Amino acid sequence: MKNSILFFLAAGLLFQTACKKDFLDRSISTELTEKEVFSSYARTRDFLVGTYAYLPDGFGRFNGAMLDAATDDAEFTNEGNEIQRYNTGSWNPYVNPDDNWNRSYTAIRRTNLFLENSGNVNLDNYKLNPASSSQETYRKMLDDLERWRYEARFLRAYFYFELIKRYGGVPLIKRSLEISENLDMARTPFDDCVQFIADECDSAALHLPPKAPDVDLGRVTRGAALALKSRVLLYWASPLNNPSNLQDRWKKAAAAAHDVLALNTYQLENDYKALFRSFTSKEIIFAHRYSTSNDFERANYPIGYDGGQSGTTPTQDLVDAYEMTDGSKFSWSNPVHAAAPYDNRDPRLKMTVIVNNSQWKNRAVEAWAGGRDGKGIDRASRTGYYLKKYVDENLDLLQNKASVHTWILFRLGEIYLNYAEAMNEAYGPDQDPEGYGLTAIDAINNVRKRNSVNMPQLIAGDWQKQSFREKVQNERRVEMAFEEQRYWDVRRWNLGTQLFNGPVRGVNITRTAPGVFQYAPFTLESRVFLPHMNRYPIPDAEKIKSPSLVQTPGW
Repeated sequence: MKNSILFFLAAGLLFQTACKKDFLDRSISTELTEKEVFSSYARTRDFLVGTYAYLPDGFGRFNGAMLDAATDDAEFTNEGNEIQRYNTGSWNPYVNPDDNWNRSYTAIRRTNLFLENSGNVNLDNYKLNPASSSQETYRKMLDDLERWRYEARFLRAYFYFELIKRYGGVPLIKRSLEISENLDMARTPFDDCVQFIADECDSAALHLPPKAPDVDLGRVTRGAALALKSRVLLYWASPLNNPSNLQDRWKKAAAAAHDVLALNTYQLENDYKALFRSFTSKEIIFAHRYSTSNDFERANYPIGYDGGQSGTTPTQDLVDAYEMTDGSKFSWSNPVHAAAPYDNRDPRLKMTVIVNNSQWKNRAVEAWAGGRDGKGIDRASRTGYYLKKYVDENLDLLQNKASVHTWILFRLGEIYLNYAEAMNEAYGPDQDPEGYGLTAIDAINNVRKRNSVNMPQLIAGDWQKQSFREKVQNERRVEMAFEEQRYWDVRRWNLGTQLFNGPVRGVNITRTAPGVFQYAPFTLESRVFLPHMNRYPIPDAEKIKSPSLVQTPGW
């Protein structure tokens, strides 16, 4: 057991923050037994802090690649990267780049240990001291320990969601297990896992604060608990998990999203681009902040800029998904569109994607063949585009300049889109029979009308359930590109064989005169996605240890 604790505490050191002091900015001792850890207020706090380190890292955990490079939205420049296994269909129970099983169960064991032992903290020095300051400190510590237990319950629920969205039903373990115990456990049914997560979110929301104080920036709040419930119930209602299209599930998903909106705690960020370089935006519900670094920029700066490696590059398929500024669809068959494909487009396009001849770092991007960032240059983008979202444009990599990065786990924009999708499926695009004060169309319009986007509003009466469903799906794609949503959305919609099983496209760019270009979409590569790939296979090593685990169908 001591070795286990040493491992868990050391893992906490992986998650450190800098630049702005917050609750994560603490050092953690690794020379302690379990009893010693949970006898101390400070060490108990630090043990929970270390558990936050297991939250998802979306900035390139696949040797620099982002998960979106395994969707129709992106391609990783280095074709030998492990992320390409998803595109070629060469992943299996033995090799899975995104195998989350051990990571999540390690984090779950930490939360179980915390819940079982955090009541053992020795506060006698404060409890028995009659001084008013000691009594005040004692009461505060008790309050902290109680709040931390609900944080731990939220984190455990979050890690179970990370498991079930990959594997379906998984063993639901609510206490820490010893090696001497029988560890051969069967899957808990998916619906039971969902119910457990939703119930834990409800309990946590009742006891967590609506907003974290400055000293505790980054901790779980009431909004985070309700946002997780919104997401898990949306997944539960979606076609992959709800083949009979049970309407009650959609109604519950709509209600859960409404509960987040009803908090009136968050606001849509007017500056869409700035949102992804912020930690304190009022749109952010829950986020994972990192220490200062420039790894993400080195991986994703265009190849023609000092230190750039091209990295995760948007596809033509994603670029085509952004509407014209009048709300109509972009079409290569339209000669006006084809001649100037980046003009008069949804502003989110150029805040997400670096396109040819756009200004970036004080010069025009030369993504055309023969240009400084185009084909003919070793390791240039293979799609004709580069990533802008989340990238800090202002870093000088030659001088090794760095900045803080924030991976957003939940934000208000997603909740509006969750609400729009669930309300449409439950009641249609322009109905509000529950009196929530917002229809599905109203919700999507809120996202579209933020100041820096200002896309045309959708009109009630113009949409049927099916057409609005497609609109919501496209809105999620462009609004949340490169936020690890597309990969899971397409799976839960059960559309992988349509959208991930075929060609993805880039664009060939030819300069015909200074400032004049011709654009020609082309097939970059064909990809493979089979129906069983909606779910991950149980890792073979886990099957050997737990024969009762039934392998995911198709694997």
